[in-house]
Amino acid sequence: MLYLKFTFLLLNLISFSLCQNRRRQNYQIEWNSSNSFFQSNKSSALNVRLGDTIDFLCPHYNQSLSVEYNTLYLVSKIDYHLCLTENYQPLIQCDQPYSSKRLIYTLSISKYLPYPNMPEFLDDHSYYFISTSNGQKTGINQKFDGLCRTKKFRLIIDVQKYYRRYSINHNNQYRMKIQKQLSNETHEQYRQWISSIYCICIHLCYE
Repeated sequence: MLYLKFTFLLLNLISFSLCQNRRRQNYQIEWNSSNSFFQSNKSSALNVRLGDTIDFLCPHYNQSLSVEYNTLYLVSKIDYHLCLTENYQPLIQCDQPYSSKRLIYTLSISKYLPYPNMPEFLDDHSYYFISTSNGQKTGINQKFDGLCRTKKFRLIIDVQKYYRRYSINHNNQYRMKIQKQLSNETHEQYRQWISSIYCICIHLCYE
């Protein structure tokens, strides 16, 4: 019976890991004020979950007479509405619009800090991002209003709670059925049942 308990514990961990990984998403946001995402009358918001990542893509041009320089700040809810970044350090400065390699800031939605100086996220919380640059190179370090005010250049990231998609009761029925069958099988058939249980775990995760 000891090996049965160990087997089910291991397969539960595998199943949970598969479900978690399946839900991880990577979002890419063109971080410039001309992005239509920021032009709506409503507040621009993005729903994510822990484990997701967001790539903020700085403005990048091959040849253009009109370019945009901006910054990315994580601020409080109050300063989000005030368009104020006076007490914050930028997460990234988009100051190389013609560089051969595009500037990208990757944000990891994680409870634990994967790298120094990265924000920590909790589920069921909202986080506020703005740019107060005025769009010009000389105004990239402006600390109030700017594109946040004139172009609604701001973003809310809502970290959603994680919920399993499959029924716990349904999962337990499968588990009890297989456990009963396993207890009556010989050691030679045990390996075959391991494969069957693994398939059921995948079925539960992706149903």
